[in-house]
Amino acid sequence: MSDSEEEIMNSTYIALCKHGYADLTIEKIADESEKGKSNIYYHFDDKKALILDFLDFMKDNLEEEFESLNSSSPEENFDDLLDMMLGVEDEEMWDFHRALMEIQGRAQYDEDFEQKFRELDEIVLSKFKENLREMNVESPEDQAEIIVSTFQGALSRKLTLENSEGLKKIKEEIKKDI
Repeated sequence: MSDSEEEIMNSTYIALCKHGYADLTIEKIADESEKGKSNIYYHFDDKKALILDFLDFMKDNLEEEFESLNSSSPEENFDDLLDMMLGVEDEEMWDFHRALMEIQGRAQYDEDFEQKFRELDEIVLSKFKENLREMNVESPEDQAEIIVSTFQGALSRKLTLENSEGLKKIKEEIKKDI
């Protein structure tokens, strides 16, 4: 990825957090960038193409974050992984999650978006499966499915009800059940 494209991806992140997907325009992304609208259009035909590349960018960042988890034990890694995925300690990420959920809603109508979210989901599931295997948990594949589904529901509730109190409780219940 060129420096220019990376700048556009970072500007897209900021603009998504500020405006959400529905109100996002190339102009609003350009407003957050040192690059002009014409430079963005040089790299991307339209908003959809940009967002699809942005989802790949986010997928790469997520994989890097997962690789950076290197606690002294699988149990500590599991705890860190839950914190990362639930955003228990990171209130700043909620605007982004809100925008991401808005984009995810398009996946039911658009195969390109559906494929990107399948890829993201597989990365998360794989990381949980790997971590649960390292912890010698029985049926790590099934447990990973339950955990990912639980925190997706928890994130949805947090975003729609604007209440994060339940996230810490969910994290503790997941840890207790494992």
